[in-house]
Amino acid sequence: MKTVLVLAFVALLGFILIHRRRVYVRDPLATVYKSAPDPKSRPASKSTPASDPKSEVKQSGVQVFINYSNDVLLEQDADPGGYRILVQSWNKMPGTPAVLKCLRWMVCLADADHATAFPIESSRRGRYDPEVTMTSRELSFIDADGATIRVELR
Repeated sequence: MKTVLVLAFVALLGFILIHRRRVYVRDPLATVYKSAPDPKSRPASKSTPASDPKSEVKQSGVQVFINYSNDVLLEQDADPGGYRILVQSWNKMPGTPAVLKCLRWMVCLADADHATAFPIESSRRGRYDPEVTMTSRELSFIDADGATIRVELR
């Protein structure tokens, strides 16, 4: 029995090493903040999103997943208003993943190293510019409604 478990563990470890850019592991220490949309903002503005800590609200129920390339997957599985948003470091465009297989609250597997994602449709007029700022410790972007989403990674 021990041999079977050891072989299964080695096979799983090998799979994760080969597909490390496809595997998203949950970050339980990450925190998601959301600020109210700015009604005065212009959709084509090139200004950096204002992250005023006083106007940000900590989001509960949002799971944060991260992969080897520091791509970030946000998932909220609540019935009304559930969503999945994927921001990849290679294109920095928030989108909804096309194919994603998940073990609830633990790990997700994407379809490719550069996962297929449908761009988020903006409800604001004009061209949607998410103004993504991505580092190894923080991600911020403007969602389709104009609110700033900020993710602190640990």
